[in-house]
Amino acid sequence: MFTRKSITIALCATISLLLLLATSRRLGGWAAVDDPLYQSDGHGPHGPPPPPEHNAPGPRPHPSKNPECAGYPIPDNILVVMKTGASESFNRVPTQLLTVLKCVPDFLIFSDMEQKIGGYQVYDSLSNVSAEAMEGNSDFDLYRRQKACPVDVEGCNKQGNPATEGWNLDKYKNVHMAEQTYKLRPDYDWYVFVDADTYVLWPNLVQWLGKLNPNKKHYLGSVTLIQGFSFGHGGSGYIVSKASMKALVGENPGVGQRYDLRAKRECCGDYVFALALKDNADVSVEQMWPTINGEKPATLPFGPWHWCHPIVTMHHMNSEEINTFWEFERRFRKEQLASGNPRPLLIKDIYHEYLEPKLKREQLDWDNKSDDRFYVDLAAKKWDDGTLHRMKKSEEYNELEKVAHRSASDCEAACKSLPPDDCVQYKYEDGKCAMHKSFILGKPVPKKEGAQQTISGWDVEKIKEWTEKEKVCNKIQWPNLES
Repeated sequence: MFTRKSITIALCATISLLLLLATSRRLGGWAAVDDPLYQSDGHGPHGPPPPPEHNAPGPRPHPSKNPECAGYPIPDNILVVMKTGASESFNRVPTQLLTVLKCVPDFLIFSDMEQKIGGYQVYDSLSNVSAEAMEGNSDFDLYRRQKACPVDVEGCNKQGNPATEGWNLDKYKNVHMAEQTYKLRPDYDWYVFVDADTYVLWPNLVQWLGKLNPNKKHYLGSVTLIQGFSFGHGGSGYIVSKASMKALVGENPGVGQRYDLRAKRECCGDYVFALALKDNADVSVEQMWPTINGEKPATLPFGPWHWCHPIVTMHHMNSEEINTFWEFERRFRKEQLASGNPRPLLIKDIYHEYLEPKLKREQLDWDNKSDDRFYVDLAAKKWDDGTLHRMKKSEEYNELEKVAHRSASDCEAACKSLPPDDCVQYKYEDGKCAMHKSFILGKPVPKKEGAQQTISGWDVEKIKEWTEKEKVCNKIQWPNLES
């Protein structure tokens, strides 16, 4: 028989539980499995969400129902494929999940070890590498150590050098990633391959790809060269159309293993991927720089050559930089939607947010990346070929240029004496004056004393005069590409 005391206790417990559930739901810290807010409707081009083992754990709001993604496009034909390594994944991937990937309808994450991060599946991109390529190959020492590790990966990697080992291992991933991706998600129009330190400007990307035809063979990237062969730089990200993916992996089962031994001889996975595309699909990379970009806000060059261009990727972004830019991008998007005539985020917008407020005449212990032209005293010491090749002929110097190498103030004066398309910023260190035609924020350098001190400066008046003239972009400069 229940006593009055036991009934009272049971009633209080029930009320407390109900209050806890209601409060948790308001705070967003818990959601029931059948809560419609957290059901992924249309996660992919054919409607139903992928099985749980593919990706996307339960408590992830679909972008269309996430208030933080309000105003963001939610297409169902673009897949983001992110590459990382187990030695760095927990430092990089969580921030991506909390920011950029939050508003991406579907994505896959690949590493050199199968993991779960915050409930999200991370796939082992090397699971199908041929035994012939792995046997006796020291490139796979890290891979084997991680798989055998009985504790956290970071703890086991103290036995080696994960930075160098991770680089050696990375080159085997790219073709296998494409093969696994196509097996998991064969029906997308566009496959966007990026690194875990790459920032994807999703609204710009969606708008741009909407102008292009995925049924044509496209391989879009920021072009770099190895021995005269051009390929898309992996850190900047590269984009592959449906037609190219089908020709590379859809029609060539097992293509990944056919490039394992070649990867052993080469430096980089993005290069091997381009070789595979050319061999199997007869597709070459198309130059999409500066829209696909390997720089970040602090190192982007601003000026006539990089101003009215939309940008879709940036590279070498750490977690703090990704989070800060995410806040800026969301604010920018909200302002554009409120204007009634939204436009893409341009390189000039990054200047106004990041460099303009910090622009000053001089900064000590700072490298603003000036390297277009050098001025040195040839008699003082032997200079490297890179410096010598970027010098004007002495007979072309004006009077201030002749003494630019003497000091930071002389370097500054020489820069000011030149037109804007010759110099808008300078850097001085140890008898070398460097000038640049674009303006760049740069980064701090270790403090040095005396003549060794690194001093950077900007011709603020020239920069402000030019940017005032170019306040409005009458034409948005998307990459010149046939659809």
